[in-house]
Amino acid sequence: MERNSNPNLFRRFQTSEIILHWVNAIPFLLLLLSGGLMIYARFSDISGETLNLMRFFHRTVAAIWSIAMGITFFFIGPRLNLSNLREFFGLGYDDAKWMFLAVKAIIDHKVEIPPAGKFNTGQKVNSLLVFFYVIAFTVTGAIMWFFGTILLAWYLHAALFFMAVTTVGGHLYLSFINPSTRVGLWGIFHGWVPKSYIAHHHSLTLGYKREKVVEGVYAQQRKEDPKEKKLESSMFMSAEVVILLMTVVLGIVGFGVFKKGATLGKEFNSIIRPSQLSRAHQLKELNKCTACHEYTGELKDEKCMECHKLVKKRREEKLGYHGNSKGKCIKCHREHPAEALGKIIKFEKEEFNHNEALFKLEGKHAEIKECEKCHKGRPKGAPEGLYVGMKFELCTDCHKDPHNNGLGSKCETCHSAVGWKGKDLKFDHNKDSKYRLEGKHASIKCVDCHKPTKQGSTDMSTAVFKGFKYDLCTSCHKDPHNNDLGSKCESCHNYSSWKGKDLKFDHNRDSKYRLEGKHDKIKCVDCHKPRPANAALGTAQFRNMKFKLCTDCHKDPHNNELGSKCEQCHNYASWKDKDVKFDHNKDSKYKLEGKHDKIKCVDCHKPRPANAALGTAILRGLKFKLCTDCHKDPHGSELESNCLQCHNYASWKGKDVKFDHNRDSKYKLEGKHEKVKCGDCHKKNPNAAPGEASFKVAKFKLCGDCHKDPHKGVFGASCEYCHHLADWKKKKGK
Repeated sequence: MERNSNPNLFRRFQTSEIILHWVNAIPFLLLLLSGGLMIYARFSDISGETLNLMRFFHRTVAAIWSIAMGITFFFIGPRLNLSNLREFFGLGYDDAKWMFLAVKAIIDHKVEIPPAGKFNTGQKVNSLLVFFYVIAFTVTGAIMWFFGTILLAWYLHAALFFMAVTTVGGHLYLSFINPSTRVGLWGIFHGWVPKSYIAHHHSLTLGYKREKVVEGVYAQQRKEDPKEKKLESSMFMSAEVVILLMTVVLGIVGFGVFKKGATLGKEFNSIIRPSQLSRAHQLKELNKCTACHEYTGELKDEKCMECHKLVKKRREEKLGYHGNSKGKCIKCHREHPAEALGKIIKFEKEEFNHNEALFKLEGKHAEIKECEKCHKGRPKGAPEGLYVGMKFELCTDCHKDPHNNGLGSKCETCHSAVGWKGKDLKFDHNKDSKYRLEGKHASIKCVDCHKPTKQGSTDMSTAVFKGFKYDLCTSCHKDPHNNDLGSKCESCHNYSSWKGKDLKFDHNRDSKYRLEGKHDKIKCVDCHKPRPANAALGTAQFRNMKFKLCTDCHKDPHNNELGSKCEQCHNYASWKDKDVKFDHNKDSKYKLEGKHDKIKCVDCHKPRPANAALGTAILRGLKFKLCTDCHKDPHGSELESNCLQCHNYASWKGKDVKFDHNRDSKYKLEGKHEKVKCGDCHKKNPNAAPGEASFKVAKFKLCGDCHKDPHKGVFGASCEYCHHLADWKKKKGK
């Protein structure tokens, strides 16, 4: 046995027993609480939604409770659980004697009660009751949940509730209030209780001899302990027995009362009913459960037929849905709806087959989902939800005649159940009228030509179908050209679509201006502007337009600087970039050679403003005789203006420079000087271009004009006496 450092404590419950207790206790208390609230709801104004929420909570906790109890019992300490269960069921002579004396002690508290082991007889009976509740509540609850018409299960479940309330109340009293037993409360949390408690109530577990104990306390201890003398007149031990007796009596008597209560009317039956009856069944004759239910749960159709005479007649004649239905009434009409005073006629598309009724739903009728769209009128005095006795021989029994009887009453001449309008009309315009619908006319809606008298309406009921004029297009259509092009629309248009690619008009054939090159790809609206701008193309000007000059349509980007003969440079292919016919070397006074031949037009001919098209640039009157007319002189005019003396068009720098230092300057590069870089002598700003260096050197006759004298004037200024140009570090003669 597990030990504790405190010698005054005793291990009463193992961990598996504690877990099993709380797995049972917590859901059980929640179930009693929610069950009590549901009974209270029967006599209050709690809404149906709240009651449904309570029912959902109660069922969910019940399912968790049943499953958790099974798992805990068989998988967490199963041997100990089965051992305890065998002890509970192993009631014998000692238990009967204990119970007899406990009952006798209710009258005479001096009666001595035998000592007990781990569980006294009262606790065994209580545990058996708990075991009974688990089984009974689970079974009756499952029957109520899945076989709700069995009335007996409802009575038993309600009776069990009141029994359980008494049992749990007594259990809580002994656990929290009774001074003699509440000291052992913490044992159910951590397993340990005071050893004095065990000695008082379960002395046999300590190995003592079987002494007789008065109300759970050793007689000797009672005599020695003055505090315990107060217990002589108490009935704490007997309370447990009293509670057990009350539970059994209440269970037996309670069931009898419930059974008898079935005949007492609505108020009593409200305790066990799932929810209120439907609005149609709120009748005095149906106040008691047995008006419809049997104790076995069977709901007989004969009881329904006692009130529903018309349905009985249909079933006898085997007419319509009810006449051909082989199921019971409850199959479609389930009472006690979830919503308060709700309906029990549920025509759900998944369950109800309308084709079994007198009127079969075919075509468009089969697409109607809301029964109320057809089932509007009901016989006078009939309860809400009745769907029998409707007329349906003629279409106008249900539908209003949209033609106001102008086309007769035989709707099926033009209409069918498939759709009765649009493409589902049986009416053939080409066959049944004097005007054939061809091309684009064949795809328009009826309402586009047959206008309802009410403006903006699409209802065809008031539309005109006879006496139409259709000789000219303008009989129906407004002339978008305002009669500018005559009345023979077919000259340009056809029925295919009368616009766009379906126009018969050929610009090159039917007009004085041929569309070539880029013109052939533009849209009509680019030249023929609608009036106003967002109007249809038909409102544009098509005649008496100027087109001899490009500027009749296009704005001159050169501002008339280059004359009006655009074709000298441009063609219809695209009139810019590679399609420009202009040849700079042939058509201008300045030939593009070398590096000039690779630059872009915009590099010389700057648009105005800078981000504008090239056509806005100056193309005439540009200066180009001197390089500096276009280029900035990098030498700052230091080397005269004839740049071609040193440069050429190939690249005008680097290896392409024509300058020869020995030939073109006054200082010949000889010896070591020939290998130095230009920049070593012609100094420039480090960030500047090479051309910005100084090329005119004022002094160069003496070495000291360029070089620093390492001898500091000691040997004079004539360096050549000792040095030569080949390697001026070696002295002459050496």
